[in-house]
Amino acid sequence: MMRELFEIEASCGGWRVRGQGVAEAEAPYLPTKLQAIEEAHTLASRRYVETGRPTAVLVPMGSGTSVVIATCG
Repeated sequence: MMRELFEIEASCGGWRVRGQGVAEAEAPYLPTKLQAIEEAHTLASRRYVETGRPTAVLVPMGSGTSVVIATCG
């Protein structure tokens, strides 16, 4: 079964969390990358509990690649 991804991205001097079930207008805007990672993990955990589908948090690195840093399920 494929994992549902929650991603963070740089946005207007801060960070946003994107993922299935997170409407663009409701996507949390956070001032630090660490806060965005924590919020993405909270959303991914909640989604896993609600649906039973595996989730993961994807974080962009300075090199231009992204890394999965948290998984649920």
